Amino acid sequence: MVASLITSLAWILLSKRLMQTHSPPVVTSYSILAGAAMLAALILGPWLLNPLLRPVTHHDFQPPPFAHISPTAWAALAVSGLFCTATTTLLWNWGIHHVPASRAGVFLNIEPALGSYLGVRCSANTSALRLGGGALILAAAITLTTRAHQPEPAVILE
Repeated sequence: MVASLITSLAWILLSKRLMQTHSPPVVTSYSILAGAAMLAALILGPWLLNPLLRPVTHHDFQPPPFAHISPTAWAALAVSGLFCTATTTLLWNWGIHHVPASRAGVFLNIEPALGSYLGVRCSANTSALRLGGGALILAAAITLTTRAHQPEPAVILE
């Protein structure tokens, strides 16, 4: 969980820094291409390196892992990638381009709150501690997003 939060924070700060010189669609495109390249290396890497590690015979050759996927599944994957990944990433980058990173980070906490809420609703297992934690996350999000933006001081006194 902590590693996930650190990774998310690094992504926000890196995206915010990149958007000082590039537009949100450009940052979105490069982040999706980088993710696709990493996924391709993870999935296809072992398949491509297998023949290099030992002699290949005709009995050892296996088709690529995506050889038996139906056209309907490929179409669903394309639609999902376009609307669920590309569009939401573009909207996220547009949002953090227009708000401070500290406010954008608050929305990262809404995802676990919503996940907790849905988990409780699906399992019908509620406790005061779970409800209190979800309430604190939502209260922080509401407080930080509805409060007027105060300019940061030019000099920070220690």
